[in-house]
Amino acid sequence: MSPFDYYRDQCKKGLITEDDHQLEALYYLERLYIRLVNEHQKRSGLFSALRQPRLVKGVYLWGGVGIGKTFLMDSLYRSLPFPSKLRMHFHSFMQLVHQELKLHQGKKDPLKIIANNLAKKYLLLCFDELVVTDIADAMLLGRLFKLMFTAGICLVTTSNTMPDDLYKRGLQRQSFLPTIALLKQHTDVIHLPTQLDYRANYLRQSGVFYSPNDAAAHHNMEKSFLILSNDEEWTAYPIEVCGRNIEIIKKTDDVIWFEFDKLCAVPRSQQDYLAIAAQYKTVFISNITAIPLHANNKINLFIRMIDIFYDNRTRVIVSSAVSIPDIYREGNMVSDFKRTHSRLLEMQSYAYILASGRN
Repeated sequence: MSPFDYYRDQCKKGLITEDDHQLEALYYLERLYIRLVNEHQKRSGLFSALRQPRLVKGVYLWGGVGIGKTFLMDSLYRSLPFPSKLRMHFHSFMQLVHQELKLHQGKKDPLKIIANNLAKKYLLLCFDELVVTDIADAMLLGRLFKLMFTAGICLVTTSNTMPDDLYKRGLQRQSFLPTIALLKQHTDVIHLPTQLDYRANYLRQSGVFYSPNDAAAHHNMEKSFLILSNDEEWTAYPIEVCGRNIEIIKKTDDVIWFEFDKLCAVPRSQQDYLAIAAQYKTVFISNITAIPLHANNKINLFIRMIDIFYDNRTRVIVSSAVSIPDIYREGNMVSDFKRTHSRLLEMQSYAYILASGRN
């Protein structure tokens, strides 16, 4: 399945809306897909050891938030039928580089070692949200990128910024200009001018509290997860919080999905919720049910959890068997739940604002 086929499939499933500007960008990614597959076959061929790896020109995809840049990049990444590829958030990549620099400290030309090691494993590197704000990163990126390109690593990256505006007004920016030229030389620079913020628009239309908890609610939860995680690769392994494992439905780096009972029907503490809020921007909670009047522990934990997520501006997406007022109708904590009721309603109104990056 090529990037174009994957895109069409997602449109047919109703998970994305076809967009002319995205289709124009997809043309470059489709062409790149063919070139990468051909280059991989040549590098894997019988006489590959005698052949110098050829650098495949990559793509620099830039534009505003919420317009599908990451999804388009991932359409390419998911479609490529070989393992010699790596997708990372750019901040994570720079953390990796600094860790490797420490590991190779004292050796001759550690950046070259890093670039060569990457080239042995990867034909393609995909970076999400390339941004340069740190002078140390700005100074090392030029040589690192040059070494990576020389070693035959193709680069595909998304950014909110056009190449010419990278590290704008940064210290010693003049020294960074050759890096910009290098990026423009070895990638096709594509601008997505779409003004519609798909993430915010979807949440504005569909809300973030889905009830009743039926097949439609599950579809909306899945679609919201896809949109808010930028279609990143996810895992379903339990997470460790405050020394204890918590089972999850799935998660990416900053989006996580729980069953309600895993958060509020077993012993938890305020520290658990604080740790989750510190690590994840968005929390999905499935299968909330009405809390009976005698379930003091459960309602107490639910109220604390929503307070913490609210205070930390954590985006919360929920599916529930009952409406918000019916979650807790009677019991010792009805007056406290009024605050939770109000906050859940308010969280619906600002969730789509957070989705568009205006927090």
